[in-house]
Amino acid sequence: MSIISKVKAVEKIFASLDQEITALQTTSGLRCIAGCGKCCFKPDVEATPLEFLPFAFHLYLTNRIEEKYDLLLERVSSICTIFEPQESSLVNGSCSEYKFRGLICRLFGYSAVRNKYGKTSFVTCAPLKTQSPEKVAAIESGIGNGESVPMMNDYYFQIRSVDPDLGNNLLPINQAIRQAMEAVMGYYAYREPPPAPGMLSA
Repeated sequence: MSIISKVKAVEKIFASLDQEITALQTTSGLRCIAGCGKCCFKPDVEATPLEFLPFAFHLYLTNRIEEKYDLLLERVSSICTIFEPQESSLVNGSCSEYKFRGLICRLFGYSAVRNKYGKTSFVTCAPLKTQSPEKVAAIESGIGNGESVPMMNDYYFQIRSVDPDLGNNLLPINQAIRQAMEAVMGYYAYREPPPAPGMLSA
């Protein structure tokens, strides 16, 4: 499968997830706190390279991939390289590439996990639990009654099905982004560059 085909497949998964999350937000009223980026301050966030393939491909199309790759190699902090923290804050910040954020970034706060015993638990953050405990409780109650929410396990299975190599291993987020960049640069090292954005085909 070509890089373009993989990117399109991942973007299709993201689009489906975004629809599910929008539906959950609409019915529950649960939404991220404006300006909050506390989850992105975590130094141990893990992701697969494949979920950042659309981001890496975007960098390639805009002739920024080598520059960003070099900066990433020099980076010391383990906090996500595309997160922009607000100055003098350990809570607030924003994603500089929100459209191209990874699967874990989309799932966290609005999804559930199923353990090996089949029990489903809602996964959200401490700020939302503190600010909107009744909304979180309502979602958890709905899950117990069989209501549908985005399932983290299911979406990662879909990611793995696109590319078992790039979509299987969870890595520190900056390492995952780096490997996504390497996959794109390696693919086009001896191939013709892809067409301009808006003219892509498999």
